[in-house]
Amino acid sequence: MQDIKSEEYVICPCCENEVYKEAITCPFCNFGIMAWLEGAINADGEPAENVSK
Repeated sequence: MQDIKSEEYVICPCCENEVYKEAITCPFCNFGIMAWLEGAINADGEPAENVSK
């Protein structure tokens, strides 16, 4: 796994562990990483506000 670069990882906003960016949920705390990155939920795990009105 030496060829995997650090930009493929993000820090989980809930447990602050390094998680693979393509993970659907954090393996440590089960936070929805994919939904958070897509903007569907905020760092608190609540639905993000729809800014396109």
